[in-house]
Amino acid sequence: MTKLIATLLGTIAFSTLIAGFLSAISFGGGFAINLVFSQCIGLSIALLLLGVLRANLSPLARGMAAAAAILVGALGGGVLARLLTGVGSSADGSHEAQSLLLGLVFGAIAAGFFWLRERNSKLEAEVHERELARLEAEKQSLAAQLRLLQAQIEPHFLFNSLANVSALIDADPARAGRLLEALIRYLRSSLQRTRAEGGSLGDEVGLLRAYLDILKLRMGERLDYAFEIPPELLGRDFPPMLLQPLVENAIRHGLEPKLGGGHLRVDAAMLDGRLRIRVVDDGIGIAEAPGEGVGLTNIRARLAAIYGPTARLEVTSKVGAGVTATLDLPLESAP
Repeated sequence: MTKLIATLLGTIAFSTLIAGFLSAISFGGGFAINLVFSQCIGLSIALLLLGVLRANLSPLARGMAAAAAILVGALGGGVLARLLTGVGSSADGSHEAQSLLLGLVFGAIAAGFFWLRERNSKLEAEVHERELARLEAEKQSLAAQLRLLQAQIEPHFLFNSLANVSALIDADPARAGRLLEALIRYLRSSLQRTRAEGGSLGDEVGLLRAYLDILKLRMGERLDYAFEIPPELLGRDFPPMLLQPLVENAIRHGLEPKLGGGHLRVDAAMLDGRLRIRVVDDGIGIAEAPGEGVGLTNIRARLAAIYGPTARLEVTSKVGAGVTATLDLPLESAP
């Protein structure tokens, strides 16, 4: 409706300019008569063209219908204008015919303008629909990647945890019970997190706490961990499964291989209007090319799909001094 009103207002304005031009070169019977002729012809052509543009026609049929709309609109508008003004039956009919012909030419120009504008609007709508389809496909792809990532993480972790529960049942029933409780809490958080379309940083932290509680029971004093995240940041939107692969890498490649274990810290802060989250361990470190593993590659691909080029993951390491993985994120995802 808004486009229709804008088209009609544009036609009225353009037809008024035509009337002024005709009057300036002394065509017609004065500005008032020229204005009636111009408006009748211009609006008739515009309305007929709008009908043609909205019809479901082939390109050839649409072009032929548009040409017919211009001709019929000009003739019909001229008849209506003669009925309204009473001119055209006088002896000066040839003069009025010239005025009508010139009005037809300008009407065709105006019709062509609106045709191109309408066609451009349709092309923009098609591009928008394709972009939405592309984003939906990316969303489905991300969901599939997330499920695959979860499937890669859980079996190894679950089997080890269950094996620990089995071994502790006779030796230390109380510890086995705590481990089983932590495992249930982790599975519940994991299912809720991966099935949700969104979530918050607090949700991700809750999942990580359950995960680390299990590892703490398995590794004992060899694992120490802390979260240093301001409470006001916990409510921030945060995609699922971005932090867990970083924490898992820190444990598996940094702290578990270290004889005495070590410390893991997850901290977050707002810096220059951006969210920075770090996963820091003091494990054995990485000797060469940190940050090139499959899990980290998946994280970078998800960051690119969600945030575009405005997000990044940096991994720094020093042999014997641990690894720092840093997520630097904008406050909102890319459009």
